[in-house]
Amino acid sequence: MSIILLFAALLPAAVLMWYVYHKDTVEKEPVGLVTRVFLLGAVAGPVAAILENILFGVFEALIPQGALLLVLEYFIGVAVVEEAGKYAALSTVRRHPEFNYVFDGIVYAVAAALGFAALENVLYVFDGGLEVAISRAIFSVPGHCADGVVMGCFFGLARQRELAGNKVGARSYYWLAFLLPVIEHGFYDTALSTESDFMVLVALATQIAFTVFAMALVNHVSKRDVPLSANSASAPTPMPTMPQQPVYQPRVMPVPTAANWICPHCGQPNAGKFCGECGNPRPINHLGGN
Repeated sequence: MSIILLFAALLPAAVLMWYVYHKDTVEKEPVGLVTRVFLLGAVAGPVAAILENILFGVFEALIPQGALLLVLEYFIGVAVVEEAGKYAALSTVRRHPEFNYVFDGIVYAVAAALGFAALENVLYVFDGGLEVAISRAIFSVPGHCADGVVMGCFFGLARQRELAGNKVGARSYYWLAFLLPVIEHGFYDTALSTESDFMVLVALATQIAFTVFAMALVNHVSKRDVPLSANSASAPTPMPTMPQQPVYQPRVMPVPTAANWICPHCGQPNAGKFCGECGNPRPINHLGGN
């Protein structure tokens, strides 16, 4: 039974990782490097759990039960902490030479997110059984993957601007790479924690819509992937070249030879209009050569 549970817990992350990895059509990332980021994402899980317990204790000691407590616990205590762990794992490849296309950011961010999700899923599934495995395979694991897609897309765009020397643009995109997954993750967990049927439905519907959007983003960036280089963010338009004009070559007329007619009277070769020997004019039927 434990083998079945382990398989059920790891399968969603494996399928999603395979899908995103094979969407990298320009230049596949090294499996070893992707695996390293995946494992770093998994390591971030226990660290996040420790920080979450500490923050939950602090919030509950300072703030009474209510909406504010839920928002702080699940936006700060869960979403910020967990997405920060994934972001840290992703940042280890920021300057790696293999991170040389925008889509590479998606591959590595999804690896970090699914590494985190895989370990978390194993713990939840072994505690709750196959029913939990099925529900998390539909919502939670794809949700982590979708957060990774958005994080990786903006991380790649940020690195592109950084290499182009656009520090302000790079900083903005790095922040978006972190904050957008935090907002989605925090809203989903907060809505579920309200235990309101309506809010739970809203959370699930939002999660599905966000996952669909993320998969569409994967396809979009995959088809329009660009390299990370100093020129890729603002490559100048090549100057049009003027068509080459044909060089005029004047027609060269043949130069008359020194003697181009023979006098029919005396047989003397001549070049002028009169024979130099007998003085007779050049015959008219021989003038065509001039």
